Amino acid sequence: MNKRPVEFLPINKILLVDDDATANYLSKELLESLQAANEFETAENCLRALELIRQSDCADVIFLDIKMPGIDGFDFLERLKKLSLEKKIKVVMLTSSVRPEDKLRAFSYKAVIEYLEKPLTSEKVQMIATTYLN
Repeated sequence: MNKRPVEFLPINKILLVDDDATANYLSKELLESLQAANEFETAENCLRALELIRQSDCADVIFLDIKMPGIDGFDFLERLKKLSLEKKIKVVMLTSSVRPEDKLRAFSYKAVIEYLEKPLTSEKVQMIATTYLN
């Protein structure tokens, strides 16, 4: 796996939102090794993610899982829209869902820039960087 830094990413902060602590850990380790942002935060549920967004500088990019207990990824996107942050934040759906209807629904939100299947890889990060952030 090529783990050279993605130097051209203009990202200050990345937020990982997934109820799977292992997935968050692995994604964070990868993103840190790629030097993909200056700062990384993780949230194991959407309520915590919304709290982080309200309390601190908003993340530039959010990697968001769909299926989570309580408030799922789509509920999170609805609440994000109500906070009027859709223009400021880019959301990458990072999920195990391969359902076409989930993908279609995800892209109905302006903040969603990509829909990826887990796990996050350096190739996927590079694709996001070159396609959406460069």
